[in-house]
Amino acid sequence: MDVVENHFDNLAAEYDFWKKKNWYYYDAVKKVYAGLIPSGSRVLEIGCGTGDILASLNPPLGIGIDASGGMIRRAQKKYAHAKNLLFQHIDIANFSSNETFDYIFLADVIEHLPDVSAAIRSVARLMRSDTNLIISMANPLWEPALMLAEKLHLKMPEGPHTRISARELIAINKSYGLILKKRKYVLPFPVHIPFFSNFFNFTIERMPFINKTGVIMVFVFVKS
Repeated sequence: MDVVENHFDNLAAEYDFWKKKNWYYYDAVKKVYAGLIPSGSRVLEIGCGTGDILASLNPPLGIGIDASGGMIRRAQKKYAHAKNLLFQHIDIANFSSNETFDYIFLADVIEHLPDVSAAIRSVARLMRSDTNLIISMANPLWEPALMLAEKLHLKMPEGPHTRISARELIAINKSYGLILKKRKYVLPFPVHIPFFSNFFNFTIERMPFINKTGVIMVFVFVKS
């Protein structure tokens, strides 16, 4: 078992606690995907955790995979009633499927992958000509603040990770025939203060250049 898998297995029992504690951030993540993935889409989530983002999309077919067995067991238990969802303990390098997907996404996962290039190569093999790959991750500008919040026990323990730059991520995808279709920055103020936070985020997210301070970076790739 590698160190990343071990970290998330140990975190699985309190994973949903941290998501509730930082609900404003995780609600923003869900809204990102709800805004990019139309209803009726067939979806694969890589690094699905306990399954909440995938379930919130209510796809006719949603497959969630994760390298952490602890996360998958909790997802399977939480969504045992959902016949449209399937959760599998496997990493992307070893995943294969006879299904086809309209959307494949990784939410806050890319920084935990031991080999981003190999992962993107595996993802590209699963994509049709019209499949959209969505990757969201923390803005590297926020790394000092995020690590401070973790030390103060204000956020989920990150575990082993390496922040990748937007330029590097785009270059890796391009090397496997995936081109950038869309990029956006979300949530420049990730803490909930009634009335203020929503207004501030709505305003800043629509301002060129300044909007790049958003804590969430979102990329959409398609085959060239």
